[in-house]
Amino acid sequence: MVGERRILLANSIYHLTNDGAVTALAGQIIVLQGVFGGIGPAEVGLLGGTGLVVTAIFQILFGIMSDRRDPSRFLPIGIAILGIGSLAASLSWNFWSLLVIVALSRIGASFYHPVGISWIGREFEGPALDHSMGFQSAFGDAGVILGIASSAVLAVALGWQSPFLLWGGINLAAVAVGLSASRGRSSPPHLATRSISDYVGVLRDVRRWLLPLALVGAVFNIVAFFGPLLLHSKFGLEANVAGIAVALWILVGTVATFFFGRLSARFGRYRALVASFAALGVATLVGGIIGNVWTVLVVMWTLGSALFLTYPALFSFVSESSHRRLQGAAFGLVFGFQLVGGAIGVYLAGVLANAFGSDAATQTSIPFLFAGLLGLAGFIALLAGRPRVANARKAGPSPIPPL
Repeated sequence: MVGERRILLANSIYHLTNDGAVTALAGQIIVLQGVFGGIGPAEVGLLGGTGLVVTAIFQILFGIMSDRRDPSRFLPIGIAILGIGSLAASLSWNFWSLLVIVALSRIGASFYHPVGISWIGREFEGPALDHSMGFQSAFGDAGVILGIASSAVLAVALGWQSPFLLWGGINLAAVAVGLSASRGRSSPPHLATRSISDYVGVLRDVRRWLLPLALVGAVFNIVAFFGPLLLHSKFGLEANVAGIAVALWILVGTVATFFFGRLSARFGRYRALVASFAALGVATLVGGIIGNVWTVLVVMWTLGSALFLTYPALFSFVSESSHRRLQGAAFGLVFGFQLVGGAIGVYLAGVLANAFGSDAATQTSIPFLFAGLLGLAGFIALLAGRPRVANARKAGPSPIPPL
């Protein structure tokens, strides 16, 4: 039991620092617009989308590699690369150099989700799986909160380089802490041979969850990158206040994920997932339509926080649908879909804003309208599908109860 807690702690710390470093960019996007100039909605979409594409490509590779490696030793490599890349981003001299360095740093960010989430899937089963997925997910959300809020405040107070320096150092420190916490509790890889048909089978087993993951990735990244711009351009909030407001949205979602295990036990994992998509679609549409800042914030802080409940639900479904020895490959593939969905979503949001926005306020509302439609599309798809989940750890399929 103590060993499992140490594994969960190390894994969660890695998730926090990984996501904090990644979102430090989005939190200070308003400041970067002023520093480098010429960064409009399309450039914001390009900056966010390029990093996500790089992450998607490499995490598929690292997911496959992780099934042959001990995650307690393999995962810290990625956290270290991300830390060094974050430090290097502070040396950027224009938008294009920032784009290149951020993209390269995302190679390090490609490790956590396939390696870290599959690590949890190997170590825990049954009710402990939902609890552990919710716990590590909450730490990742906490990293997003700290990354966005700290970068918004520090960039205004100390300059745009300071968030990159801070999170680069934090990631390198996390490697030392994580290695210490997991010392003596390794998770040996499964040595069985694998063929191409194994990985085709993985994709077939988890196919039902690929569209919801892609849509969640799109909505989250649209809100993370365009949320501060919406609050600043449409409602006139200062750059640091806008960043903190978005961080508070994530904070509420983080608190909710800590209780995901209880929510799943009470209402059912699938019901919670369907309801979360419905709430997410409504909340983001409100963000794009309503002209009162407090209405928008309150709705995003409540209904919008349902986005974060979708993560542990989908992760648990994928974990149950895939075989233990191929969980790294499974999570590499599914997170590839999530990140590609995020990349396409944030890029299209920027393009649509440029094409149809007549002024800054309208340009920042369009991405939220687009996100709302994506959220409702996920709700409809889940209602229409109502699939049966194949649980590789049990003798037969585990049916999803009717709504």
